[in-house]
Formats: sequence, structure tokens, C-alpha cells
Amino acid sequence: MNEADVKRSIVRSMHEGNGYARRLEDQYAVGVYDMIIIPIGLPVFAAEVKIIRNDTFGPTPRQYIELGRIEKAAVKGGHVIPVMIGWENGVFYFHKTQTHIKCSDCFSVTTSDMPFYKQIALYYYSQKE
Repeated sequence: MNEADVKRSIVRSMHEGNGYARRLEDQYAVGVYDMIIIPIGLPVFAAEVKIIRNDTFGPTPRQYIELGRIEKAAVKGGHVIPVMIGWENGVFYFHKTQTHIKCSDCFSVTTSDMPFYKQIALYYYSQKE
């Protein structure tokens, strides 16, 4: 599966869970994150999705800046949450925005059996503790 396939699967799962997801990619818009994800009853996620290679993933330098701006603007309200989402062999890995992210430092349910919309909700609640 390539990155486009992973994003399509996220959109499909979010719609199945009565949430919303939209790909925002534009090859000419440098630094734009990949997706808006809105799980039902939860805040908006500004997500950058990456295929994991060598147990690490991360945003481009410009995506890091843009996701940081979102985090800074939304810090008090928590109504928008920037998130990095890695994917490897059917498993999603969730992490706050950082330049280099190791899978071992991520939240993951480590199964492909649970739909994405449930996984992102679990990630959200894990960050609230």
C-alpha cells in the first residue's frame, strides 16, 4: 500500500464511523499537511500521514512549521489537534508533531483489525490523561 492508498483508507473509515476526513494535498503548496480528520464528537485533527521506513517517520521541515503554528494557535482551546500518523504493514502510529518520530514512542493499538476512526479516538483520549 502506498501513501495515497493509506489516506483513502482513512477517509473511508472516517465516513464509516460517521466522522469526516478530507485529503488536502496540493503538490504546489509547500508545507500543507495531508488531511483534516474530524471524528464524531471530537476535535478536528490536522494530520500529516507518512509511510514508516526504518522504524521512523516525520514531517518535512515546512510541514513541521505549519503544524507547529496550528498547535500554538489552538493550545488553549484544544479544538484543533496537529498529529503525525505513521503507517506500516497495516498498523497506524500516532504522535504529536516532531521532526523525527520513532514507532516505539508512538501511540498505537498495534492491530489492523480495529477501524481507524476508533484508533484516532483512542489516541485522543490517551493524550487527555
